[in-house]
Amino acid sequence: MKDARVLIVEDNAEVAEMLVLFFGSRGLKVSVAPDGASALRLIREALPTLILLDVGLPDTDGYELFKQFRQGVRTRYVPTIFLTRRSRKSDRLAGLQLGADDYISKPFDLEELYLRVQNAVSRAEREHLSNPHTGLPTGPIVREAVAQAAEQPGRAVVEFRLLHTSEFRDLYGALAGSDLLRYTALLINRVLNTLGAPEDFLGQSGEEQFVIITAAERAPALRRAVLERFDSDVVQHYALAERIGAQVKVRDTAGRERLLPLIQLQAGDPL
Repeated sequence: MKDARVLIVEDNAEVAEMLVLFFGSRGLKVSVAPDGASALRLIREALPTLILLDVGLPDTDGYELFKQFRQGVRTRYVPTIFLTRRSRKSDRLAGLQLGADDYISKPFDLEELYLRVQNAVSRAEREHLSNPHTGLPTGPIVREAVAQAAEQPGRAVVEFRLLHTSEFRDLYGALAGSDLLRYTALLINRVLNTLGAPEDFLGQSGEEQFVIITAAERAPALRRAVLERFDSDVVQHYALAERIGAQVKVRDTAGRERLLPLIQLQAGDPL
């Protein structure tokens, strides 16, 4: 839960600021979208762990925006909670019937809201719907997407795997390892936003394995761009380090110089 990223889709600036301060004080990463268009843009930049969605937005109805989330390949399984002034039973049932994880009427109790958010995130993790570090779809969602792609002509699957991460974690710790996973997920997502299409899929097939599903003609360029960007930036994960080919010269906690294999991102050929 401490690594969770919450997207608040709320046009009331006072309510949004209150939620940012409240969730931020509990260690969550929070972003705010005042309308539907901003929400879709932020989601393309980084997939949230959970969405808090107001129903009354200036450019669209929250229910319609939620339908777009559920139709989107990348957002289909992101837990979403409606947060709205509409308190009638019919409104609440309409939201829940669409498949929302919860429906909370304003005014609300912040501690209760936090517990509901915590429960929704925990439920998704228990059901292996998302990776707790990156927020990417995982488990049965990835397996289903890969199986469907195999039956669709013109679709390709590209698998990526991080190598030499154990030496990196031994040097910098588990927290740095989690940051590396998040960085890799964001890097692949940015490449998809630049070179891919909205229907392309990004998931995590294992703790250090990622998968892209895209059109067969785009797959080679996406694969090449991801690998090139990762290789260009990877040394930045090492403090005061010097790259020597496929190795990196670092200093350990005792001040001794060590030569370690550099983290690599390996990719299979598009399938």
